[in-house]
Amino acid sequence: MTIRLKILAISAAMLAILSVALLGSVLIQDEVHEEIAAIVEYHVPLNAAISEFDVATSEYELNLSRLLREDPITSEHLQHTERREREIIVLINGSVERAVTLISRGIDDRRNDVADRLVLARILGTFNLVRRDVPEFEALGLEVIQAIRAGDIGRARGLMRGFARFTRSFGPDLADIRRDVARLTEHSVTETLERQRHVELIGIAVFVVAAVFGLGVAGALAHRMVGSLRELVAGARAVEKGTLFEPLPVQSRDEIGQLTQSFNHMVGELRAKERITATFGKYVDPKIVARLIDTTDASAELAERRLVTVYFSDIKGFSSLSEQLTAGVIANLLNRYFGLASETIRAHHGVIDKYIGDSVMAFWTQPFSAGDQHAADACLAALAVENALDALRADLPNILGLRRQLPELVVRMGLATGEVVVGTIGAPASRTFTVIGDTVNLASRLEGINKVYGTRIIVSEDTFRLAQAAIEARELDTIAVAGKNEPVRIYQVLGTAGSVDGARAELRRIYGEGLTAYRVRQWDVAQAAFEAALAIDAGDGPARVMLERAAKLRAAAPSDDWDGVWRMTEK
Repeated sequence: MTIRLKILAISAAMLAILSVALLGSVLIQDEVHEEIAAIVEYHVPLNAAISEFDVATSEYELNLSRLLREDPITSEHLQHTERREREIIVLINGSVERAVTLISRGIDDRRNDVADRLVLARILGTFNLVRRDVPEFEALGLEVIQAIRAGDIGRARGLMRGFARFTRSFGPDLADIRRDVARLTEHSVTETLERQRHVELIGIAVFVVAAVFGLGVAGALAHRMVGSLRELVAGARAVEKGTLFEPLPVQSRDEIGQLTQSFNHMVGELRAKERITATFGKYVDPKIVARLIDTTDASAELAERRLVTVYFSDIKGFSSLSEQLTAGVIANLLNRYFGLASETIRAHHGVIDKYIGDSVMAFWTQPFSAGDQHAADACLAALAVENALDALRADLPNILGLRRQLPELVVRMGLATGEVVVGTIGAPASRTFTVIGDTVNLASRLEGINKVYGTRIIVSEDTFRLAQAAIEARELDTIAVAGKNEPVRIYQVLGTAGSVDGARAELRRIYGEGLTAYRVRQWDVAQAAFEAALAIDAGDGPARVMLERAAKLRAAAPSDDWDGVWRMTEK
């Protein structure tokens, strides 16, 4: 018998046990439902009808007593009381009819057992005694009102003493009825709970039987299978640790033997992929290597449009620095920097596209970043690269072999988000997985624009919009990069969310006020705001640039069609 048939046999036996238990539970549950239905259909409405009768009769007498205590009795109050008394008569008669109908239906309903129907019959007999006095009770009240209307207050007070007879009649009888209904309800509820407990006990018993049977048979089956499975478990753990390189022996032809064969095939594939990854991972981003290995030849050739965040970085003044150092030192410095940057970018789900001289190009997109998280991942990676440079600067004396006149080592970064073509591009014999499109060019231009504003990280408006929950930034300007007419708003990334202190937050606010005034040609307000920003931080590059620009525009006013966009002429 195969493992599948064994499991099916165990499951069928357990299902049979559960089915028998379920049938018994359903039958008992039906009885419980009938008891609950009887309580809802008879007991609760009957209690309500009796209570309504009791309250209505008391109010009927109380209203007349209050009327007679008035001196004098106004016509308006008399009319109101008479109208209310007639409404109460309707309530009394309605409650009596409902109570009698409910009791009669309960007696005829076969869902109620004999004992319950006998109690209901006794209640009906008692209630009929009460019902017999209702017409006289109502008539007495109307007679009192007629005496008051006739002005015979003495006779009305004398008639009121007649209600004492009904109080003695209604009180004990209604009390007996309430007690009987309460006992009947209590008995029905107790019986219902008892049956419900039976259902619970049956469920527990079936669970115990099924558990003992299932665990016993499954334990016996597992004991026979465990020997072969132990080798597979040990092999899987070895693969997890990266130490298994030899196939496992196939000792049977059942499902476990087939599983062992599949496992050996998997180990062979893993060995092949590991060799490819180890070889090409030094030249191509490991994420791309894994993607190409895990896809078919046809899908690996496909390119698609996708929303991507592109990153460019460049070392400030690297050309002049390289002229002062030997080739070996330059290579050592670049390797250290590229290692730091690539490790940080990959840790934030980025893909290294290429190294161009001292520049790094990377991108973020699905499936490496989830949803629209790619922009936030890219911005956080840029901030992490900037922070990681502190350790590299501290080690510059050892890297460069210099103790004085060390370079500043500043990295400028530009990020842009937009739709690009993502895929494998190139000649048949030499291809690369990359991104192409205007967004790539924009990111490259934004990296260079850092030179103009004296900043280190500039992002496009689309990048800021997607990443604003994760970062702190300030709007710098609206520009049109070289070679493009369409303007784009640019932002300077200041830090992670919540990291901007009071002084920097105030500088950002004042700079924003100046930028708003600048765009509406309020040159005096703009200059004052930029000067105030420089008073907070004299080294703030954007404030200095905008102050100079506002002063020039103030001296030579722009044309009427000036739109506040600064057009870059250099890349």
